[in-house]
Amino acid sequence: MIRKFLTAVLVFIFISNVVSAQMREHMVGFKAAYNISGVDFTPELLEVKDIKSISNYSVVYTFYHDLWKTMPYFGFQLGLSSQEQGYSIGGVEKRMTVWEVPFVSQFHIDFWHMRLLANLGGFAGYRSDKTGGFEDTDYKIDYGFIAGGGLAFVLKPFELHLEGNYQYSLSSLYDARRVSTTELEYAYPRQLLFSAALYIHLNK
Repeated sequence: MIRKFLTAVLVFIFISNVVSAQMREHMVGFKAAYNISGVDFTPELLEVKDIKSISNYSVVYTFYHDLWKTMPYFGFQLGLSSQEQGYSIGGVEKRMTVWEVPFVSQFHIDFWHMRLLANLGGFAGYRSDKTGGFEDTDYKIDYGFIAGGGLAFVLKPFELHLEGNYQYSLSSLYDARRVSTTELEYAYPRQLLFSAALYIHLNK
């Protein structure tokens, strides 16, 4: 009961600060990323290698706002992404397409015509396509966390963001008991994404 109350209070404070913020910047943009993708297996599989992909695209909405009308360092991002993820095992690549909705808090320090960026948030996703098709023991729902940072170049009405983000899934690729009920095997995807995004400011 106390935990729910505290959560409600924090959400209320966050919404109140966003609504009452004096500094507001709205942007929408398109992002493309280079992805170094892999999977962490437990127990470890030594023959598993990372793969690389360039078919990673996002449409992103960014909102910057101040906190308590004094600290102009806060913002958040909400988007829709399509990523090509996977891994290589025994020299055979296994790839899948994942649709994701990331929600990220983006802290920024502005100087000259630039911003220093720090990201922290999470994502929810759906594994929609896979090399060789899905099996009954595969999990299609995906979710996890995102952390990273970058640099932005502000040339209003445009803004260019160059970022590096690490993404780790908390949803295994398949049921850990698919092979044995006594020897469990987990497989958690991870991504290292280097991206460039071009935004346009929606407000003057």
